[in-house]
Amino acid sequence: MIDDLKISLQENIPLDDKDLKHIETQEKGFKKVLPMVLGGSVFLLMAFTAFLIRDHFAGFKCYDYILFVCAGFAMYGFCYCMAWLVMRYDSANWKKDKTYGKNKLISMVINRDKTEHAEYLTFAGPSENEKIRIRVKPEDYSRYPTGIKLTVIYLKFSKEALELNRFD
Repeated sequence: MIDDLKISLQENIPLDDKDLKHIETQEKGFKKVLPMVLGGSVFLLMAFTAFLIRDHFAGFKCYDYILFVCAGFAMYGFCYCMAWLVMRYDSANWKKDKTYGKNKLISMVINRDKTEHAEYLTFAGPSENEKIRIRVKPEDYSRYPTGIKLTVIYLKFSKEALELNRFD
C-alpha cells in the first residue's frame, strides 16, 4: 500500500514569525529550568568530592572550607556562562538564517509511539525503508490512527510537528 502512495518531502522551508515565537517560548521554558538543573548538578558533584576527601576534613582550616565552597560557585558560574553562550548562539542562528528551519512531508502514518515524555507518529519516508519519527501534541496523537495519509509541517532539527492536516 505504501508503494502506491506518493510520498513527498519538501525541505528547507523558511521560518515565519509564528515559528520563531514558538521556538522562543520553548527556549524560555528551558531557561527557567537551567539554573535549578545546574545547581543540582554542581551540588551533587561537590557532595561526591566531599565524600571522596572525607578523611582529610580533619586537617582543614576555616579558609579551606571557604575555598571549597568558592570552587563550587565558580564551577556553577562557568557552566551557567557556557550554557548562556550556547543558547545565545543558537537563538541568533535561528533568527539570522530562516532558510533551514522546517520541512513539509506528505506521507502515511506507519507507527505510533508513546513515551512518558511525549507522543510520536512515525511516517514513511521518501526513500525505500526510510522512517521519519515526529513528536506531536497529545490531541493530534489521539486524533490520527495508523494508516492515515497526512501532511505534516515540522521543525527540521527538533522533529516537532508544527501543523498536521489530513491529505485527501
